[in-house]
Amino acid sequence: MNTFSLALALVLVTLVMTLVLIMAAWHSGSEKGLRHWALGNLALTMGLVLDISQGLLHHNISQIMAAGLMVLGLGVIWLGVRAFKGLSQPQAGPILLALLMMLLLGYFHYVQDSPAARLTAAGICLGGLCLLSARELLVAAAAPLRRAYWFTGGIMLLSGLGLLARAATGLLGPLLQISVSDEVIQPITLLGVMVGQIGMAGGFILMTHYRTIMALQQLSEHDALTGTLNRRSMHDQAQGRLDALRQQDQPATLIMIDADHFKRINDEFGHQTGDAVLCHLVTRIRLHMRSNDLLGRFGGEEFVVLLPGLDARAAADVAERIRLAVNNHSDRISDQPVMLSISLGVAGTDLQGHDYTALVAAADAALYRAKALGRNRVEVCTEADTPQRDKMALRLLSQFRHNLDV
Repeated sequence: MNTFSLALALVLVTLVMTLVLIMAAWHSGSEKGLRHWALGNLALTMGLVLDISQGLLHHNISQIMAAGLMVLGLGVIWLGVRAFKGLSQPQAGPILLALLMMLLLGYFHYVQDSPAARLTAAGICLGGLCLLSARELLVAAAAPLRRAYWFTGGIMLLSGLGLLARAATGLLGPLLQISVSDEVIQPITLLGVMVGQIGMAGGFILMTHYRTIMALQQLSEHDALTGTLNRRSMHDQAQGRLDALRQQDQPATLIMIDADHFKRINDEFGHQTGDAVLCHLVTRIRLHMRSNDLLGRFGGEEFVVLLPGLDARAAADVAERIRLAVNNHSDRISDQPVMLSISLGVAGTDLQGHDYTALVAAADAALYRAKALGRNRVEVCTEADTPQRDKMALRLLSQFRHNLDV
């Protein structure tokens, strides 16, 4: 296959990849990065078209504009990588670099004609941009996004090293009196660029795909309002943690938390303020949690906290600190003077065993005892099993007190 056929195939491949990225960006909504990658590939395609069809313009002008467009394309792709990661994007950088590249090539065409200098300058600039993108991607990341990062970053790294090697032939060839024919280097370059282009576009689509999967997983496992684990996910993760603690013969404690008079808050201030109160409560709870603790929304205004490694006595101290932090807050919530207090029930594995359902039932009974005794207090489960009749009596007493308060 001759050089022109390879170049034509490269343009067609780049054009197809560009169309794929444009379609993905069109349907991605606000997904960051895809539009940059689509625009970057479009600029690369235009540059490649100019590079292989230099008869359309003056030979020198075609080379200068082609290099400028390819630099601009790789620069915008680098911006897309940073946008995907939520980092700042210096928009003027790729434009200024492309203009500088065109000025350099113009100088080495019209002032000091040097093909080796042109080859070296273009290779260093393009290779450097590829390495910048590789640097952004070859970092630690959460699975499964890590695999897409490393795949795409590896492609960018190999592309950058290949372009720098091509620049080295232009820089060192005349010095070492080594002559490498364009008939040899050009097909190799085109094949490398074609493989790199397919790999980069595929990597970008993989990154977007895995980001979408992670977002869907986040939505399925977490409460949309408070960001805590939802009830099902809390059950699954807590039971898994408890099973591991049982094997290690380590204790754990579960705290159930309920906002006092939450219906009154909703009735007096409105449901939007009620939502703000729940978010405020979660923020206060998190201040007293460790990195390995679990927090989930059990339902309505009830939350559960699992404290691995703590017995009931130590967990009761944590519960009291949470209660004081919520009760003593002086901030206005949603610009409303909301007075907020909580009741807490504590149950440990020393009495209930490492069973999440049993811990929830025991903590729930302790919580209703706290409410029956006046609310805004911490109660610890002290019996292995509370009779169902006693649980019902506590619930009725709590509801009776609530009706009197209302």
